[in-house]
Amino acid sequence: MATDASRRRLRALEVMERLKRLDTEREARSTAQLRDRMNQLDSEKQSLLHRLSGESRIEGLEGAPYLGRFIRSIRAEVDRISHESARLAPDVAAAEERLRAALAEQKTYEILRLKRLSEERNAQKKREAKDQDELSLLRWKR
Repeated sequence: MATDASRRRLRALEVMERLKRLDTEREARSTAQLRDRMNQLDSEKQSLLHRLSGESRIEGLEGAPYLGRFIRSIRAEVDRISHESARLAPDVAAAEERLRAALAEQKTYEILRLKRLSEERNAQKKREAKDQDELSLLRWKR
């Protein structure tokens, strides 16, 4: 039979593991949001560059005055997106590092809990074997 102290240890490890899992899920959501934002910015940038390459030709002279402003406007927007991406890159790296740390900590508690559980099972098996040995000895002595 498991001791009361070992049961409390196992429950405490289960609680800590659950808390770390919640922590990990929160970090994963945060990291995913930042990655989504980076992907969205990259998609916008690619779309603008595609638009620039496709629409930067003029058919007649009447569009010539507008072409320069169009190209400058697209380039300015691409630069803005590039700056925002560069600003977000360290945040994404930090979020990924926090996620890795949270996963490692969660795994540590899981390993500790499983180790304690295994030790308790082994101790239970030893106690049962000892009890069986005592019963066998009692029967043999009769």
